[in-house]
Amino acid sequence: MEATKHPHIIPQSYPWLVIADGKNLERQTLVNISNNHFDSGTIPEMHNKSICSSSKEWLVLKDIDSMDLCLLSITSKEVVKLPRLQLPQFDFINDLYICILSSPPNETNHDYYVMFIDGSTSKFYFCQPGEKEFSEQVFEFDLDDRLKSIVAATMFREKVYFLTWFSGQPPIYELFTAEFVGSNLHFTKFTRENFPQPSPPEIDITKEYLVECGGKLLYIHKMGGGWNGTKILGFLIFQMDFSSRVWVQVNNIGGWTIFLSQYHGLEHKAISCFAEKGIRQNAIYFTKSFDRLIYVFDLEDHSISKSLSCPIVSKYKSRLDWVMVPNTKP
Repeated sequence: MEATKHPHIIPQSYPWLVIADGKNLERQTLVNISNNHFDSGTIPEMHNKSICSSSKEWLVLKDIDSMDLCLLSITSKEVVKLPRLQLPQFDFINDLYICILSSPPNETNHDYYVMFIDGSTSKFYFCQPGEKEFSEQVFEFDLDDRLKSIVAATMFREKVYFLTWFSGQPPIYELFTAEFVGSNLHFTKFTRENFPQPSPPEIDITKEYLVECGGKLLYIHKMGGGWNGTKILGFLIFQMDFSSRVWVQVNNIGGWTIFLSQYHGLEHKAISCFAEKGIRQNAIYFTKSFDRLIYVFDLEDHSISKSLSCPIVSKYKSRLDWVMVPNTKP
Protein backbone atom coordinates (compact mmCIF):
# COMPACT_ATOMS: atom_id res chain seq x y z
CA MET A 1 0.00 0.00 0.00
CA GLU A 2 1.23 3.48 -0.82
CA ALA A 3 2.01 6.09 1.80
CA THR A 4 -1.35 7.73 1.17
CA LYS A 5 -3.63 5.12 2.70
CA HIS A 6 -7.34 4.63 2.11
CA PRO A 7 -9.59 6.73 4.32
CA HIS A 8 -10.95 4.77 7.25
CA ILE A 9 -14.47 3.39 7.11
CA ILE A 10 -16.08 3.75 10.53
CA PRO A 11 -19.09 1.45 11.02
CA GLN A 12 -22.28 3.52 10.91
CA SER A 13 -25.63 2.92 9.22
CA TYR A 14 -26.27 6.42 7.90
CA PRO A 15 -24.90 8.24 4.86
CA TRP A 16 -21.39 9.58 4.78
CA LEU A 17 -20.46 12.53 2.61
CA VAL A 18 -17.82 11.49 0.07
CA ILE A 19 -15.91 14.48 -1.30
CA ALA A 20 -13.62 14.16 -4.32
CA ASP A 21 -11.26 17.01 -5.15
CA GLY A 22 -7.84 17.71 -6.62
CA LYS A 23 -6.82 18.35 -10.22
CA ASN A 24 -7.79 14.81 -11.24
CA LEU A 25 -10.12 14.04 -8.34
CA GLU A 26 -7.26 12.11 -6.77
CA ARG A 27 -8.22 12.85 -3.16
CA GLN A 28 -11.24 11.43 -1.35
CA THR A 29 -12.49 12.81 1.95
CA LEU A 30 -15.11 10.95 3.98
CA VAL A 31 -17.12 13.14 6.33
CA ASN A 32 -19.01 11.75 9.31
CA ILE A 33 -21.72 14.35 9.76
CA SER A 34 -22.83 12.96 13.14
CA ASN A 35 -19.64 14.16 14.85
CA ASN A 36 -18.09 16.47 12.20
CA HIS A 37 -15.11 14.12 11.83
CA PHE A 38 -13.43 13.75 8.44
CA ASP A 39 -10.72 11.46 7.10
CA SER A 40 -8.84 12.35 3.93
CA GLY A 41 -6.66 10.18 1.74
CA THR A 42 -6.48 8.46 -1.63
CA ILE A 43 -8.62 5.64 -2.97
CA PRO A 44 -6.80 4.75 -6.22
CA GLU A 45 -9.88 3.02 -7.63
CA MET A 46 -11.75 6.36 -7.49
CA HIS A 47 -9.02 8.45 -9.13
CA ASN A 48 -10.49 10.74 -11.82
CA LYS A 49 -13.93 9.18 -11.44
CA SER A 50 -17.36 10.54 -10.60
CA ILE A 51 -20.10 8.70 -8.70
CA CYS A 52 -23.14 8.05 -10.91
CA SER A 53 -25.18 6.09 -8.38
CA SER A 54 -24.88 3.77 -5.40
CA SER A 55 -26.59 0.92 -3.60
CA LYS A 56 -25.39 0.52 -0.02
CA GLU A 57 -21.58 0.48 -0.18
CA TRP A 58 -21.41 -0.21 -3.94
CA LEU A 59 -20.80 2.73 -6.27
CA VAL A 60 -21.27 3.11 -10.01
CA LEU A 61 -18.20 5.02 -11.17
CA LYS A 62 -17.48 6.76 -14.46
CA ASP A 63 -14.01 7.78 -15.60
CA ILE A 64 -14.17 11.47 -16.50
CA ASP A 65 -11.76 11.17 -19.44
CA SER A 66 -12.30 7.71 -20.92
CA MET A 67 -16.00 7.39 -19.94
CA ASP A 68 -15.23 3.82 -18.76
CA LEU A 69 -17.66 2.42 -16.17
CA CYS A 70 -17.17 0.13 -13.19
CA LEU A 71 -18.63 -0.87 -9.84
CA LEU A 72 -16.62 -0.31 -6.66
CA SER A 73 -17.23 -1.48 -3.11
CA ILE A 74 -16.14 1.42 -0.96
CA THR A 75 -15.54 -0.98 1.97
CA SER A 76 -13.66 -3.89 0.34
CA LYS A 77 -12.34 -1.94 -2.70
CA GLU A 78 -13.51 -4.76 -4.97
CA VAL A 79 -13.96 -3.60 -8.58
CA VAL A 80 -16.39 -4.99 -11.16
CA LYS A 81 -15.83 -3.81 -14.73
CA LEU A 82 -18.80 -2.75 -16.85
CA PRO A 83 -19.14 -2.47 -20.64
CA ARG A 84 -18.65 0.87 -22.30
CA LEU A 85 -21.80 2.90 -22.83
CA GLN A 86 -22.02 4.69 -26.17
CA LEU A 87 -23.83 7.91 -25.36
CA PRO A 88 -23.58 11.50 -26.64
CA GLN A 89 -20.24 12.69 -25.27
CA PHE A 90 -21.39 16.06 -23.94
CA ASP A 91 -24.35 14.70 -22.02
CA PHE A 92 -22.38 11.82 -20.53
CA ILE A 93 -19.47 14.03 -19.49
CA ASN A 94 -21.84 16.43 -17.74
CA ASP A 95 -23.84 13.72 -15.96
CA LEU A 96 -27.15 14.48 -17.63
CA TYR A 97 -28.33 10.90 -17.16
CA ILE A 98 -30.18 9.21 -14.33
CA CYS A 99 -28.27 6.16 -13.11
CA ILE A 100 -29.65 3.26 -11.06
CA LEU A 101 -27.89 0.28 -9.46
CA SER A 102 -30.73 -2.13 -8.72
CA SER A 103 -29.07 -3.86 -5.76
CA PRO A 104 -25.57 -4.38 -4.36
CA PRO A 105 -23.53 -7.21 -5.93
CA ASN A 106 -22.51 -10.08 -3.67
CA GLU A 107 -21.74 -13.80 -3.80
CA THR A 108 -25.43 -14.77 -3.83
CA ASN A 109 -26.83 -11.87 -5.86
CA HIS A 110 -26.23 -12.23 -9.59
CA ASP A 111 -29.45 -10.62 -10.76
CA TYR A 112 -28.52 -6.98 -10.22
CA TYR A 113 -28.33 -4.57 -13.13
CA VAL A 114 -27.00 -1.12 -13.94
CA MET A 115 -29.33 1.27 -15.74
CA PHE A 116 -28.86 4.69 -17.32
CA ILE A 117 -31.88 6.75 -18.32
CA ASP A 118 -31.68 9.56 -20.87
CA GLY A 119 -34.54 11.76 -19.69
CA SER A 120 -34.68 13.93 -22.79
CA THR A 121 -35.05 11.04 -25.26
CA SER A 122 -36.78 8.57 -22.88
CA LYS A 123 -34.16 5.92 -23.67
CA PHE A 124 -33.21 3.23 -21.13
CA TYR A 125 -29.78 1.59 -21.25
CA PHE A 126 -29.25 -1.47 -19.06
CA CYS A 127 -26.68 -4.17 -18.43
CA GLN A 128 -26.64 -7.29 -16.25
CA PRO A 129 -23.67 -9.35 -14.99
CA GLY A 130 -21.68 -11.06 -17.73
CA GLU A 131 -23.15 -9.02 -20.58
CA LYS A 132 -20.64 -7.42 -22.95
CA GLU A 133 -22.73 -4.40 -23.93
CA PHE A 134 -25.63 -2.28 -22.75
CA SER A 135 -29.06 -2.97 -24.19
CA GLU A 136 -31.23 -0.05 -25.31
CA GLN A 137 -34.99 0.39 -25.11
CA VAL A 138 -37.20 3.44 -25.71
CA PHE A 139 -40.05 4.36 -23.37
CA GLU A 140 -43.01 5.29 -25.55
CA PHE A 141 -46.13 6.93 -24.16
CA ASP A 142 -48.25 9.56 -25.85
CA LEU A 143 -50.31 12.02 -23.81
CA ASP A 144 -52.20 14.40 -26.10
CA ASP A 145 -49.05 15.04 -28.16
CA ARG A 146 -47.36 16.74 -25.20
CA LEU A 147 -43.57 16.88 -24.95
CA LYS A 148 -42.23 14.58 -22.27
CA SER A 149 -39.09 14.12 -20.20
CA ILE A 150 -38.13 11.61 -17.50
CA VAL A 151 -37.07 13.71 -14.50
CA ALA A 152 -36.48 11.23 -11.65
CA ALA A 153 -36.26 7.51 -10.95
CA THR A 154 -35.54 5.11 -8.10
CA MET A 155 -35.69 1.45 -7.09
CA PHE A 156 -38.70 0.56 -4.95
CA ARG A 157 -40.06 -2.91 -4.21
CA GLU A 158 -37.74 -4.41 -6.84
CA LYS A 159 -39.11 -2.20 -9.62
CA VAL A 160 -37.87 1.00 -11.20
CA TYR A 161 -40.33 3.82 -10.57
CA PHE A 162 -39.81 6.85 -12.78
CA LEU A 163 -41.46 10.26 -12.86
CA THR A 164 -42.26 11.73 -16.26
CA TRP A 165 -42.94 15.40 -16.95
CA PHE A 166 -45.40 16.35 -19.69
CA SER A 167 -45.59 19.86 -21.13
CA GLY A 168 -48.71 21.99 -20.92
CA GLN A 169 -50.45 24.69 -18.92
CA PRO A 170 -49.95 23.59 -16.29
CA PRO A 171 -47.32 20.88 -16.82
CA ILE A 172 -48.25 17.52 -15.30
CA TYR A 173 -46.35 14.57 -13.89
CA GLU A 174 -47.11 10.87 -14.28
CA LEU A 175 -45.52 7.95 -12.43
CA PHE A 176 -44.55 4.79 -14.32
CA THR A 177 -42.85 1.51 -13.49
CA ALA A 178 -40.26 -0.44 -15.43
CA GLU A 179 -39.58 -4.11 -14.75
CA PHE A 180 -37.91 -6.89 -16.66
CA VAL A 181 -40.02 -9.41 -18.54
CA GLY A 182 -37.43 -11.76 -19.97
CA SER A 183 -34.63 -9.62 -21.37
CA ASN A 184 -36.83 -6.58 -22.11
CA LEU A 185 -38.32 -3.83 -19.98
CA HIS A 186 -42.08 -3.65 -19.51
CA PHE A 187 -43.45 -0.16 -18.79
CA THR A 188 -46.67 0.45 -16.87
CA LYS A 189 -48.48 3.69 -16.03
CA PHE A 190 -48.98 3.67 -12.26
CA THR A 191 -50.76 6.87 -11.24
CA ARG A 192 -54.50 7.06 -11.86
CA GLU A 193 -54.77 10.85 -12.02
CA ASN A 194 -52.71 13.55 -13.69
CA PHE A 195 -50.62 15.37 -11.11
CA PRO A 196 -50.10 19.09 -11.91
CA GLN A 197 -46.79 20.77 -11.13
CA PRO A 198 -47.05 21.42 -7.38
CA SER A 199 -45.06 24.64 -7.08
CA PRO A 200 -46.53 28.10 -7.84
CA PRO A 201 -45.99 29.40 -11.40
CA GLU A 202 -43.67 32.16 -10.16
CA ILE A 203 -41.08 29.54 -9.11
CA ASP A 204 -38.32 29.69 -11.74
CA ILE A 205 -36.44 26.42 -11.15
CA THR A 206 -37.70 23.03 -10.00
CA LYS A 207 -35.94 19.68 -9.58
CA GLU A 208 -37.52 16.33 -8.85
CA TYR A 209 -36.39 13.34 -6.81
CA LEU A 210 -37.88 9.94 -6.00
CA VAL A 211 -36.69 8.10 -2.90
CA GLU A 212 -37.68 5.17 -0.72
CA CYS A 213 -38.05 6.34 2.87
CA GLY A 214 -39.13 4.02 5.67
CA GLY A 215 -40.81 1.64 3.25
CA LYS A 216 -42.68 4.47 1.53
CA LEU A 217 -42.20 6.02 -1.89
CA LEU A 218 -41.65 9.78 -1.69
CA TYR A 219 -41.55 12.45 -4.39
CA ILE A 220 -39.36 15.44 -3.49
CA HIS A 221 -40.04 18.69 -5.35
CA LYS A 222 -37.19 21.19 -4.95
CA MET A 223 -37.93 24.85 -5.66
CA GLY A 224 -35.24 27.35 -6.62
CA GLY A 225 -34.85 30.89 -7.87
CA GLY A 226 -32.55 33.88 -7.86
CA TRP A 227 -30.67 35.44 -10.73
CA ASN A 228 -28.80 32.19 -11.53
CA GLY A 229 -31.33 29.72 -10.13
CA THR A 230 -29.05 28.51 -7.34
CA LYS A 231 -31.02 29.89 -4.40
CA ILE A 232 -33.08 27.12 -2.80
CA LEU A 233 -36.50 28.37 -1.74
CA GLY A 234 -37.83 25.18 -0.20
CA PHE A 235 -39.10 21.65 -0.74
CA LEU A 236 -42.46 19.96 -1.11
CA ILE A 237 -42.82 16.26 -0.24
CA PHE A 238 -45.49 13.87 -1.51
CA GLN A 239 -46.09 10.26 -0.53
CA MET A 240 -47.56 7.70 -2.90
CA ASP A 241 -50.83 6.25 -1.61
CA PHE A 242 -50.69 2.79 -3.14
CA SER A 243 -54.35 2.06 -2.47
CA SER A 244 -55.57 5.02 -4.51
CA ARG A 245 -52.40 5.49 -6.62
CA VAL A 246 -52.28 9.24 -6.02
CA TRP A 247 -49.67 11.54 -4.48
CA VAL A 248 -50.53 12.92 -1.04
CA GLN A 249 -48.59 15.86 0.39
CA VAL A 250 -46.85 15.26 3.72
CA ASN A 251 -45.19 17.77 6.03
CA ASN A 252 -43.53 15.33 8.41
CA ILE A 253 -41.38 12.24 7.81
CA GLY A 254 -40.99 11.49 11.51
CA GLY A 255 -37.58 10.23 12.58
CA TRP A 256 -36.31 9.92 9.02
CA THR A 257 -33.87 12.08 7.10
CA ILE A 258 -33.42 12.55 3.34
CA PHE A 259 -30.08 13.24 1.63
CA LEU A 260 -29.86 14.79 -1.85
CA SER A 261 -26.70 14.94 -3.97
CA GLN A 262 -26.07 17.41 -6.78
CA TYR A 263 -23.28 18.02 -9.25
CA HIS A 264 -23.71 19.72 -12.62
CA GLY A 265 -26.80 18.23 -14.26
CA LEU A 266 -27.03 15.08 -12.15
CA GLU A 267 -29.58 16.08 -9.51
CA HIS A 268 -31.47 12.85 -9.19
CA LYS A 269 -29.52 11.07 -6.46
CA ALA A 270 -31.40 10.66 -3.20
CA ILE A 271 -31.13 8.32 -0.22
CA SER A 272 -32.75 8.23 3.20
CA CYS A 273 -32.05 6.82 6.65
CA PHE A 274 -33.51 6.75 10.15
CA ALA A 275 -31.88 9.64 12.01
CA GLU A 276 -29.32 8.55 14.57
CA LYS A 277 -27.45 10.61 17.12
CA GLY A 278 -26.08 13.76 15.55
CA ILE A 279 -28.37 13.60 12.49
CA ARG A 280 -31.29 16.00 12.34
CA GLN A 281 -34.55 14.12 11.86
CA ASN A 282 -37.50 15.27 9.77
CA ALA A 283 -35.08 17.16 7.54
CA ILE A 284 -33.48 17.22 4.09
CA TYR A 285 -29.68 17.42 3.80
CA PHE A 286 -28.59 18.71 0.40
CA THR A 287 -25.54 20.00 -1.44
CA LYS A 288 -24.98 22.39 -4.35
CA SER A 289 -22.71 22.39 -7.38
CA PHE A 290 -19.39 24.23 -6.94
CA ASP A 291 -20.01 24.50 -3.20
CA ARG A 292 -18.48 22.61 -0.25
CA LEU A 293 -21.22 23.49 2.23
CA ILE A 294 -23.86 21.16 3.67
CA TYR A 295 -27.38 22.60 3.76
CA VAL A 296 -30.22 21.33 5.94
CA PHE A 297 -33.90 22.09 5.29
CA ASP A 298 -36.08 21.66 8.39
CA LEU A 299 -39.47 20.25 7.38
CA GLU A 300 -41.16 21.62 10.49
CA ASP A 301 -40.26 25.31 10.35
CA HIS A 302 -39.02 25.42 6.69
CA SER A 303 -35.72 27.00 7.76
CA ILE A 304 -32.44 26.33 5.93
CA SER A 305 -29.17 26.12 7.86
CA LYS A 306 -25.69 25.50 6.50
CA SER A 307 -22.32 24.30 7.73
CA LEU A 308 -18.86 23.69 6.31
CA SER A 309 -18.48 20.06 5.23
CA CYS A 310 -14.68 20.02 5.46
CA PRO A 311 -12.18 22.90 5.70
CA ILE A 312 -9.44 21.26 3.64
CA VAL A 313 -11.30 20.47 0.41
CA SER A 314 -11.47 22.76 -2.60
CA LYS A 315 -14.02 25.53 -2.25
CA TYR A 316 -15.28 25.48 -5.82
CA LYS A 317 -14.02 22.23 -7.44
CA SER A 318 -15.19 19.55 -5.05
CA ARG A 319 -17.72 16.83 -5.90
CA LEU A 320 -19.97 15.94 -2.97
CA ASP A 321 -21.98 12.70 -2.83
CA TRP A 322 -23.95 11.00 -0.07
CA VAL A 323 -23.11 7.30 0.17
CA MET A 324 -24.69 4.78 2.51
CA VAL A 325 -22.00 2.83 4.39
CA PRO A 326 -23.48 -0.26 6.07
CA ASN A 327 -22.66 -1.52 9.53
CA THR A 328 -19.39 -3.42 9.50
CA LYS A 329 -17.16 -4.79 12.17
CA PRO A 330 -14.47 -2.34 13.38
